[in-house]
Amino acid sequence: MAHVTIENNSVTIELSTMDKIWATHGSLKIPLSHITLASVEDENGWDFWWRKMIGTSAPGLKTAGTFFADGGLAFLDFGTGRNCLVLQTAHETYKTVIVQTDDDPDRIAAEINRRIGKA
Repeated sequence: MAHVTIENNSVTIELSTMDKIWATHGSLKIPLSHITLASVEDENGWDFWWRKMIGTSAPGLKTAGTFFADGGLAFLDFGTGRNCLVLQTAHETYKTVIVQTDDDPDRIAAEINRRIGKA
């Protein structure tokens, strides 16, 4: 699972060593000014299909890496797909970032939205 921190003017998503291997990707750092909305969602609420570009896709076990959906590229890192932090971005490679975290995703989403003026 990812560890998410909000420091200064950015959100850092630190992946575990195994997540880096499954995702074939390192950790992410996204400026708060590029985040348009943060929310907490479950996988069963997503109404689009992901097409894997690189990474791991084992539904119900692990989904991690770069995927393509109707809105563009997405970075995904989740296991069960429950209580995932979802970040919508602008001016970033990934239009959507979805991660499952040990941290409290509701608290993180609320803090991000407060900082970007969406609270």
